[in-house]
Amino acid sequence: MTGLKKQLIAHGRQLGFDLIKIASADPLEVTKLELEKRIHAGIYPSLAIGSPEERTTPTLLLPHARSVIMVAMAYSIDPTILKERAGCECESLNLASHRGELSRYAWGDDYHRVMGPRLKQLAEFITTKVPGAQCRAMVDSGPLAEKAMAYRAGLGFFGWNSCLITKEFGSWVFLGALVTTLALEPDAFQPRTCKQCGACLEACPTGAIIAPYVVQPELCLSYITQMRGIIPHGFRQPLGNRLFGCDTCQAVCPHNDAAVTNWGNHREFMPHPDIGQAPPLEKILTLSNRVFKQSFAQIAAGWRGRNILQRNALINLGNTLDASVLPLVNKYLQDPSEPVRAGAVWAIANIAKAHGGAVARDVIKTLAKARAKETSDIIDHEILAALEGL
Repeated sequence: MTGLKKQLIAHGRQLGFDLIKIASADPLEVTKLELEKRIHAGIYPSLAIGSPEERTTPTLLLPHARSVIMVAMAYSIDPTILKERAGCECESLNLASHRGELSRYAWGDDYHRVMGPRLKQLAEFITTKVPGAQCRAMVDSGPLAEKAMAYRAGLGFFGWNSCLITKEFGSWVFLGALVTTLALEPDAFQPRTCKQCGACLEACPTGAIIAPYVVQPELCLSYITQMRGIIPHGFRQPLGNRLFGCDTCQAVCPHNDAAVTNWGNHREFMPHPDIGQAPPLEKILTLSNRVFKQSFAQIAAGWRGRNILQRNALINLGNTLDASVLPLVNKYLQDPSEPVRAGAVWAIANIAKAHGGAVARDVIKTLAKARAKETSDIIDHEILAALEGL
């Protein structure tokens, strides 16, 4: 290892990166072919940035690129620390009642804001040491196929759920990339596969893992919680109490069990003191824009905005089947947002179906009144479908 590479890695660790590996900036030819194949199969992620060629050719992202520095920060937290932190919900808490579960990656500060500035500091370190060197930093914010490049760099290997699994921290890691014109010695590629046990494939609530290493994005509940618009009917009950994201496939992965004694414990990724791991759903629904910006806008779950979380929270409440939440949910039948109104319609109808009797009769009256005021054909259809099911 060259002296500069040693210095770069040491500086990266000082900045808080847990893992740092170097890959060549040669095109990822196999990945490009796989991405093109997925486009033709109709399973290319709609949130992906750039064409397959852009995502796999670093020189298109930075002319004369020679190396890609791949970094990882673990967002796993020791459960004993979680229990000790005031305001945080411990792992043993029953999350199914009136609380919405946040994916672990959304507990703390938005990882883009944590890792982005540090990658820029790493870039400044390079340009100070080697004047004239150029760099481009990306944290899930550019075209680069980061997981494929991390695999090339030897940072980890792929699981059947398409997550990158590291030996040290399992798949509970955030990735970042620094493309540079500096020629650095690449780290050795580590050809390896996961245990291929199939646990993730079997556990996925919607069958989104359609084949080993292949996830159909539009079936993934993590995607569903982030999509714009009205949540399709077939995903509403499977959503359960997932407020944002889904950790099911990672939670059952034996590689994450193996990494259970190696926690990231970064302060930035600890649960937000005002939100915790599973915030009360009633709190989500009553958030003002000001409070939302002060709290949720700071975590990864806030990037889609307040309405998306409120839409999800209504579906979550509908899945509790608790009639006591009906007065609160009824208020959102008049919300300005169509996705929020659709969530409210489904929630009260789902609760009514579970109870029948007087509860169902009251909900039918409530929906009829809402329909009389409704101006959207889309929501009118939602209400009609709900009434037909009661």
